[in-house]
Amino acid sequence: MSPAAIFLNALAHAYSAVGLYAEGHPARVRSLDLTFKALEALMAEDSAPNFSFIHDQVVYGDKPLPEMRNWALSGRLAERQIERIEFARGLRPAELNRFLERLATGGSGEERFWSTDSTEFRFIRFGPIRMGAVEEDAHSAFNLDRQRANLDELHEDAARKGRLSGAFARSVVDTIAMAMRSESKMLVPLVPLKQFDQYTTVHSMNTSVLSMALGEFMQLAGPEVRIVGEAALLHDVGKVEVPVEILNKPDMLDDEEWEHIKRHPVAGARILMRSGEGMELAAIAAYEHHMRTDGTGYPETNPPRKPHRISQLIHLCDAYDAMRTTRPFQKAMPHGEILKILVKGAGTEFNKDLVKRFITMLKEWEERIVVADGEESVPDA
Repeated sequence: MSPAAIFLNALAHAYSAVGLYAEGHPARVRSLDLTFKALEALMAEDSAPNFSFIHDQVVYGDKPLPEMRNWALSGRLAERQIERIEFARGLRPAELNRFLERLATGGSGEERFWSTDSTEFRFIRFGPIRMGAVEEDAHSAFNLDRQRANLDELHEDAARKGRLSGAFARSVVDTIAMAMRSESKMLVPLVPLKQFDQYTTVHSMNTSVLSMALGEFMQLAGPEVRIVGEAALLHDVGKVEVPVEILNKPDMLDDEEWEHIKRHPVAGARILMRSGEGMELAAIAAYEHHMRTDGTGYPETNPPRKPHRISQLIHLCDAYDAMRTTRPFQKAMPHGEILKILVKGAGTEFNKDLVKRFITMLKEWEERIVVADGEESVPDA
């Protein structure tokens, strides 16, 4: 178990002891002592450890801790509006004790978050997440480029083993979802394509971001938004079975190469169905994300059938990001032209209701759509 996980487990036990025993009780003193020692061990390798909490996921710095999913204190922190905790050198056991008492007895930590003038808490900061929108790049705190590397690793596993880790995929989605939060608003942090050979992973991340943003805009429940994001993140995983020279070809594909591309939805569905429980909807979306609402597209079915609503949502976001991105054989399209194509395809290629909601979302959230290199607003290539 990592030092971060050891500390969090000790912290949960200390919280229980504070709630059960009076000040000075040996069990409480011992639990606090063990927690403080665990924190000192963690600070020996990280002088300013910080933890963020979203849904049932714990993120240490910008690295998800899968072993801490459903951590014992997650629910209590959510009740107290605490989505982030930071520890600084100089912390003493007495302050840690006060923090646990505060947590146990009530009161939101919101007014303490990022404060520099608190006399009660000088070396612990806690409260709602404040990200990006004011002082720093919306992506630096959770390093979306690292998540792109994690997605590369997932794709490598899929290519080598024919399956991937659902838990790892969910941790990437949870970190992306956290990067989308800014105070009470949502950011839509699109990752720029810097090299053409990054297209599959960058496009998958952007499709996931757009799909979760649309799900949030449609007021889906939090767990449903994550399921949509996970399915969107993995929708193109079948491309690991397409030769790289075809994926990165700078010219238009010939008929044989196009047939290779058209096989990736089936390949993706097979990979995800081999990846264990919880991958069923992702497998459906991988299989159907190139099917049109009118039942055409690929893979062809006989008789043609209407794709799942998640597949229709992902297909829309997939198409939007593909059109807004420059690739070797295609320049990015102007934003207005993309919207015209979406409207024209509403009811045939795309779900009509989803197109209406998506365009409304883009117009309402235009100022909250951020490209990771600093360019703001909906990209107008």
